[in-house]
Amino acid sequence: MDKSINYQQALMDEVKELPEEAFPNLLQIVRLFKESILLQSRQAALALHEEFAEWYRLSDEGLMDFENDF
Repeated sequence: MDKSINYQQALMDEVKELPEEAFPNLLQIVRLFKESILLQSRQAALALHEEFAEWYRLSDEGLMDFENDF
């Protein structure tokens, strides 16, 4: 049994129940939420990039050590 939720429709249903004067605040909340999600994505990408750079550095050092042994 599929109980998936159409989140866009559920959100629209919730918004329809709000008074018009609440829309500016809701819009600000949505924009802040969106920016927060984007910031989290950027921070995760940066952390992953830094981790890969460290792996490459360690790999290069290991290869140089291996070559120096022969």
